[in-house]
Amino acid sequence: MIKEFKCCLFGFGLIGVSVGFFGLSSEVSAQASHLFRTYKHEVPQKLPETQEAVAAGKKVYEKRCWYCHGIEGRGDGPASKTMFPKPRNFTRNEYKVRSTTFGSVPTDEDLFRIVTSGIEGTAMPFWYTISETERWQVLYYVKTFNEQFKTETSPKVVSVVSVVSTPDSVQRGAELFKEFKCFECHGDDARGNGPLTVALQTEWGMPYRARDLTKAWNFKGGNAGEDIYRTISTGFNETPMGSYLEKMSDEDRWHVAHYVKSLAKDMMSDVVVKVKLVEGEELPTEPSDEAWNKATPMELPLAGQILVSPRQWTQSIDAIRVRALYNSNDIAFLLEWDDSTNKQEDVFRDAVSVQFPTKIPESLKKPYFAMGDSSGAVNLWSWKAYWKEGFGAIVEAPETEPGTVSELNAKGVKNITVQPPESQNVTGKGVYQNGRWKVVFKRSLQTEDAKNDLQFEIGKLIPIAFAIWDGSNSDVAGLKSVSSWYYVILEKPVPKTVFIYVLFAIIMGASIEVWFIARLRRFPPKLEEEQE
Repeated sequence: MIKEFKCCLFGFGLIGVSVGFFGLSSEVSAQASHLFRTYKHEVPQKLPETQEAVAAGKKVYEKRCWYCHGIEGRGDGPASKTMFPKPRNFTRNEYKVRSTTFGSVPTDEDLFRIVTSGIEGTAMPFWYTISETERWQVLYYVKTFNEQFKTETSPKVVSVVSVVSTPDSVQRGAELFKEFKCFECHGDDARGNGPLTVALQTEWGMPYRARDLTKAWNFKGGNAGEDIYRTISTGFNETPMGSYLEKMSDEDRWHVAHYVKSLAKDMMSDVVVKVKLVEGEELPTEPSDEAWNKATPMELPLAGQILVSPRQWTQSIDAIRVRALYNSNDIAFLLEWDDSTNKQEDVFRDAVSVQFPTKIPESLKKPYFAMGDSSGAVNLWSWKAYWKEGFGAIVEAPETEPGTVSELNAKGVKNITVQPPESQNVTGKGVYQNGRWKVVFKRSLQTEDAKNDLQFEIGKLIPIAFAIWDGSNSDVAGLKSVSSWYYVILEKPVPKTVFIYVLFAIIMGASIEVWFIARLRRFPPKLEEEQE
């Protein structure tokens, strides 16, 4: 049971956070959380589908799969209650990653690829850790749950041949994206915040979430051009994502695939956020300020908080982008994350929190990353979206309202205090545009409250962690998306003497080259006489 539960954690992309939860080093967890699946296309020699193979597959299933998918394959295993999306119900044709037409069952090769690769953004882990024979056996057993595999023995396969992307093809794909109203689900900026998706979630309470096409790491079934083309052609069974095999020509489907591929970005992640020095300049206070382009962005994965009750098993925010700048007096952070709505309630509001230890650790030991503990306090910078009494049950936060910023301290989830007004040193604001929140925090490097505030020092590794609440997902208190500990480091200023040394080296190099050329001109080398 423990083995299956660990697999589920990894399938959620929680390995980094779960390691942090259970006390292992944060350095290891932060690095581990950057690992994402690669969809395997290669399939080895097929094992004959015999009764013996099916019987052997039943043993594999009951050892490794039933805890999520259930003994009868209905997706109702003991672990399924804590999963979103839910495990596949094998008695229905819910198969999404297929090479076959919409409504058809997948081929054996399709099933083998999924068993091998897993599905990103779900609890389905990769199983290339077991033998190829076991993978063939278990998929043969899984097929016994659905009678359609017996009646549809040769489903039509959509062939995929790689087609080179060109700027003209990408442009045409963008036009088709609008023409076929893909934006109604995926949004104008393809962040999964289209009006139809928002209505499905907020008004009708349905579980469908359109894919954020800017996040390549979350594409089901792979993010290569061929994978995207396959999804556009086949669709996802039993979801709003239908097939465009008959609606678009083969050429047009490739145009859209190339456009989507151009939108998709890999996660720009690391363990350390580098804070860029901007000497002699005021730090930006507006999220849209072009000065933020001077800072290197870093994307950090997030996972649902599952340590204490209430636990968040159905998180909606899976990553946060961080930029940071500092000058001789202040430091500022720009935090960005995708959110399909900015709808707020009195209790359920969009929010973000940045966490530091109150003192820079002198060793590897840090406060407990989940709000600190009795032996290690943390300093929290908190922002909440705008809300005003009398607005009604649910309201969208106006873009002109910056939200509220506060500074807190914690020694555990049950020991949180808001700093008094005279100690509130953090300022900031938030702006919601096109399905994305941008929030700025700013504070002086040093404060008078050294007991409760982190004092920033140049060149030192400073632990940092993040938490985000999505109001439309009913996030509140412990129901949130979190990261484990990462680090920030204020880059050291480059001494002016370095530029002098570089200039000196350039002058010396040029002088030697001029001297050498002049010498060659005065004393040209004698050519050796040709041998007879």
